[in-house]
Amino acid sequence: MCAANLLPEPDFYYGAMYISYAFSVALFINVMIVLNVFFDDPELWVYIVSVVGANILLLPFMQRYSKVLYLYGLGKLKYSPPYNQQG
Repeated sequence: MCAANLLPEPDFYYGAMYISYAFSVALFINVMIVLNVFFDDPELWVYIVSVVGANILLLPFMQRYSKVLYLYGLGKLKYSPPYNQQG
C-alpha cells in the first residue's frame, strides 16, 4: 500500500475548477484565433456556436485533466511503479 489519502477534500474540487477554467479560457482563445485566421472575421453567431460547441465537446477531458494536474501539482502525489511482486 502506498498510504496515500485518496479521499479529496472539498478544496480539491475548487482548485481543480480554477485549472478547468484556465483550460476553457485557452480553448476560447484558440477557437477565436482559428476562426479569425481561416474564416476572415465571421459573424458573431459563428463565434458563439463554435466556442460553446468546443467547450461542450471537450468538457469531460478538461475536467478530468484539471483534477489530475491539480492532484499531481499541488497534492504532492507522485507516481511510483509497482515494486517487484512475488507471485
